[in-house]
Amino acid sequence: MNIAVIQTDNLPYDKAKLSFLLQRAKKEKVKLVLLPEYVLNRFFKEIEKMPLSFIKTQSKHQLKHLKNLSKVYSLIIIAPLIKIIKDKKYKVIAKIDGDKVKYYYQQAYMPYSHWREDKFFDVNESLPMVFSINNIKFGVMFGFEAHIEKFWDYFNKKNVECILIPSVGTFNSHKRWFSVLQSKAFLNHKYVIRANRIGQYEDWEFYGKSFGIDPEGELINILGNKEEIGIFYINKKKIKEAKKEWKFLEINKSIKHF
Repeated sequence: MNIAVIQTDNLPYDKAKLSFLLQRAKKEKVKLVLLPEYVLNRFFKEIEKMPLSFIKTQSKHQLKHLKNLSKVYSLIIIAPLIKIIKDKKYKVIAKIDGDKVKYYYQQAYMPYSHWREDKFFDVNESLPMVFSINNIKFGVMFGFEAHIEKFWDYFNKKNVECILIPSVGTFNSHKRWFSVLQSKAFLNHKYVIRANRIGQYEDWEFYGKSFGIDPEGELINILGNKEEIGIFYINKKKIKEAKKEWKFLEINKSIKHF
């Protein structure tokens, strides 16, 4: 099956732009579309200064548009949003399939002095999102969470075959991101698709370069640093072949004494 990554900057309330991008994705016989972090809402450093009422209204409008567009184009959309519930602030990933919406609440937040998501957002305990399309099992987590081994352990227990990672990479971190996710894809016999946003906040540049890695650790496709759509082909047969050939997960399960 084909997956589309829409690599973009902030998306306005007006649904015309997103509609155009989804229409292009649909022409590529795509079943699922992945959006990066902080494109439906403003970037974190801007959100910190915004009234909660504005954030709530923004997310409500964006979700309404996404539900309508999902129905129009018969696409499943994976979209990070900010969710406000009784003055509590959550980062969520929404799986939108027409009027059906499921949420995953982020569990691990940035703890760094220049990027204190952990001090701003609340935590609502939530298991990582897992679902199936066309007999392929998908897992979804936020970009920062991809560094945490517990998430990979969970997806392995659930026999997930493709990991979808919306992210917001900056500070020339592409090489590090690529190295980390390439090794994760190979060692865990999985496809890994990372969607990264573009644009700028003050002197912070979001560089794009969204990419996909197959279960052999090979690059499927990589985008540039402009707005574009990337198409990533997921092949169930290749997942089975990687598991049979390398056996890393099988060997890991066999070691019982530590």
